[in-house]
Amino acid sequence: MSESGSVAWADGAFSSLDACRISPLDRGFQYGDGLFETLRAENGRILFLSEHVERLMHSMAALRLGAGSCPDWKSVLPELLERNGLGEGTAAVKIMVTRGTCEGMGVPATDSPSIFMICRLYHPPTERSYSEGWRLAVFRNSCAPPLAMHKSLNYLFYLTARQAALDTGADEAVILDASGAVTETAAGSLLCCTNGRWWSPFSRYQLPGVTLHAVRKVMGQMGCEIQSRETSPADLSKAETIYVLNSLMLVMPVRSLEGAPLRQPAPDHARLLRQKLLSRF
Repeated sequence: MSESGSVAWADGAFSSLDACRISPLDRGFQYGDGLFETLRAENGRILFLSEHVERLMHSMAALRLGAGSCPDWKSVLPELLERNGLGEGTAAVKIMVTRGTCEGMGVPATDSPSIFMICRLYHPPTERSYSEGWRLAVFRNSCAPPLAMHKSLNYLFYLTARQAALDTGADEAVILDASGAVTETAAGSLLCCTNGRWWSPFSRYQLPGVTLHAVRKVMGQMGCEIQSRETSPADLSKAETIYVLNSLMLVMPVRSLEGAPLRQPAPDHARLLRQKLLSRF
C-alpha cells in the first residue's frame, strides 16, 4: 500500500479515495470557505483529539458551519486508520469541512457542511533533524490574515510565507500581525525561554495552538509556568531557546533566527517534552 490511505470518509460514509468527488461549485473549492485539522495518531490512538475537536467546533460555530452533521469522531477516526492499514505506527489524519454548495454571498449559514477525512503514514523528523533544529526567518512581506484564529482552508498566505523562508535557506517562517508583533510560525506555535523564563508570543491574530496547550500542562507539572506576552521580532531575537510546536512533529528546537545562532538550542529538553507528550497516550 502507498503512504497515502486508499479509504476516505466523505459526508457520512467510508469510500474509496479514488471514488471521492467534490463539485466545482463547492465553496471550499471556490473560495477556501472551510476549515481543517491535522492530527497525529500513534498505534490507532489520536493525539489531542478532544482539543482538536473543540477548536474545530468553535471555528465552525464562528463561521456559521452547523455542527449537527458531525460524526462520532472517537469511533470514525480509529476505524479510518484501521481501514487504511494504519492501526499501528505513526499516521497523520486530516479533517476537512467546507460550506458545500450553498448559494449567496457572505457566509450563509448551513446545517449540512461537507465533511471529509483522510489519513496517511507519517514519518516524524529524524533524531538528527531534531538535534540540529530549524532555522527561522521572519516573513515581513505581509501580515497575518484577520481570520488567523481559525484553521481555514484558505491557507495560501501561510504557504507563501513558508516558501519565502525556504527561498532564503531557512526551514520555517515567523509570522507578524498588522502591528508588527510576532504571532506564530507558518505551521506552528512558538515557545521561548529568556533568562530562564518560558513564554509564548500573544496576538489576537494567531491560532490557538493545541500542542502549545498540551505543553503548558506538561511544563506546569514540571514546575515551569509559560507566560503569554506581546512580542516584537527584537524580543524574539533575545530568546535563548525557541521551539516550534505543532501536532505532527510536536516539539522542534530552533537553531537560528534570521541567520543568528541561538545560545541554547536545548535538544535534550525538547526530546523530554516530546516523550512526555507521547506518554500521555
